[in-house]
Amino acid sequence: MASLSLKHIFKVYDNRVKAVNDFSMDIDDNEFIVFVGPSGCGKSTTLRMIAGLEEITAGELRIDDEIVNDFEPKDRNIAMVFQNYALYPHMTVYENMAFSLRTNHEPNDVIHQKVMEAAEILGITEYLERKPKALSGGQRQRVALGRAIVRNPKVFLLDEPLSNLDAKLRTAMRTEISRLHEKLGTTFIYVTHDQVEAMTMGTRIVVMKDGFIQQIDTPVNLFKYPDNVFVAGFIGTPQMNFFDSTIVKNGEDISFNFDCGTVIDMKYKQADKVPLKYMDGNKKVIFGVRPDDVRMKEPNEELDDSWAVAKAVVGVVEVLGGEALIYGNLNLQNPDASFGSIIIKADPDVAVKRGDIIDIKISRRKFHVFDKETEKSIRKRIPEENIIRCNIESGALVFEGQQFNLPPAIMTGDINNVEMTMPIKALTLGEGNGVAKIEWMEKIDNQTLYFLNVGSLTLFALEDQDARYNIGDVVNFNIDLAAININACNIKAVNLIHKLDGSFIKIKNQEKTFDFFMKIEDNKLIPSDRICEKLFACKGPKIFNTSLAFEFNLKDLEISSQQDYNQNTLEGIIEEVFDYGYTKFVNIKIGNQNIMGEFDGQEGQKVYIHLDVNKLTIIDKAIDIIIV
Repeated sequence: MASLSLKHIFKVYDNRVKAVNDFSMDIDDNEFIVFVGPSGCGKSTTLRMIAGLEEITAGELRIDDEIVNDFEPKDRNIAMVFQNYALYPHMTVYENMAFSLRTNHEPNDVIHQKVMEAAEILGITEYLERKPKALSGGQRQRVALGRAIVRNPKVFLLDEPLSNLDAKLRTAMRTEISRLHEKLGTTFIYVTHDQVEAMTMGTRIVVMKDGFIQQIDTPVNLFKYPDNVFVAGFIGTPQMNFFDSTIVKNGEDISFNFDCGTVIDMKYKQADKVPLKYMDGNKKVIFGVRPDDVRMKEPNEELDDSWAVAKAVVGVVEVLGGEALIYGNLNLQNPDASFGSIIIKADPDVAVKRGDIIDIKISRRKFHVFDKETEKSIRKRIPEENIIRCNIESGALVFEGQQFNLPPAIMTGDINNVEMTMPIKALTLGEGNGVAKIEWMEKIDNQTLYFLNVGSLTLFALEDQDARYNIGDVVNFNIDLAAININACNIKAVNLIHKLDGSFIKIKNQEKTFDFFMKIEDNKLIPSDRICEKLFACKGPKIFNTSLAFEFNLKDLEISSQQDYNQNTLEGIIEEVFDYGYTKFVNIKIGNQNIMGEFDGQEGQKVYIHLDVNKLTIIDKAIDIIIV
């Protein structure tokens, strides 16, 4: 039983092919984690790095808070079950299961006890004297599991263990492995390309593509709240329907205008997590809806406002016993076009044929919206921000009858119909002069997401605690005006993470030994011994010819007008000052590079930036991996 921590794990092969990119996650004791994704996504490579069968290029792997990067596989107390079972054909089942114990010189009575206990758990006691060739695929799989169980490992690693089995046996073995996990109470990490296996077995699932993590979440959340188009399309059978679209808002009415000609009308509140900035009719989005939420409409069926109605041309009908799938197209003029394709759920006795035009109903609640360019979800379970159309009147922010005095920095005179973005945690309940009615709420992990009715708007507030209000309650709210951004007032968002390019150098000193420095422009920073060791460990002498990036958080900076020669210091000149009223940010030029920082200064002023080098993240720019 063990917990695992993977921090910024990379796998780069000699030809500079990145198999795994910046893989980070924490795995708790007794979790059943599933890595899932298409072939070549990096899931098996990640598993093999955990096992010690592949070397980690960069990053840190911990098992029970102990760094094991350099541990041999046999010293990690991990058992791995391979896709091809890897049984010794000349040995009996008993001998296969006992082999690792014998190589560790366990006493015979201990070996016998452990083998018999594992065989009992797996129901293979009667096969102990058989050789692998006399076993079925499912029985061989149990033997492979038994060989792992007898070692009593901290972690079980299973690399597509069911891929060689037929469909019926795979279903049975899924149940067997899930029961085994419950019985052993051990951490399991399971690799598969089969989403059904992932959804039915995992406590959490890691979806991967092209070496990158796409999303880590529970099976339910992956299905309901996919982070991007790839996850939405990969999870769920049949695949989600996708349509390129634009959104137009007209008062409280909005419409999704599909490129194929279909228009889905709804109320704004039915799309309440979609940011307003996407509703000008110009920005492309991808509308997604699962086949479960698209149904054939009966001729005389009366619908409530949770359904939108459209027409589709029937292509192919598949009857699957308890239900039917209709493969159709929303493009009535060109039904063979790909960009209007849709899968519709129907009753198994549906009486339609190819070429029929049918009425369908599409859920106005259970849909997804993704940014066309980034393919990331813009209708997330927890929205990142509230976006509000508002006015600025006499130094106050005004919307839906609510009024909030603005900081002096953004008193720009009266402005009508400007867009304000506000992180949802900038809105707090229980205080302030704003008034809202709680329309809905959701419990998400240890947080509560509130849907607030403010006039015609739905605003979101998030609290890190259980619900302390009820639906229908009228509450006061306050806005942290330091956190808002009003686009028309040219208020710049300040990114907390900055990078400066530089290098690692060595210089021979008067004692004819070498001193080591990190160089940024004309500034030299003295690294700690720990940093030097890590840099050398990564690339050896070649590190001195490497282009590096030094990444840091603005919170770790100290900016002053006085140089402190006892600290690592960068010299710079203030180019711009942004006065937010509550604080000032400055744009500082360092050589040919720029950073932002919080400082009360003036344009043209020379300043000194004091860095804590132990808090720097150092990145090899050539292959874009984190070294330190």
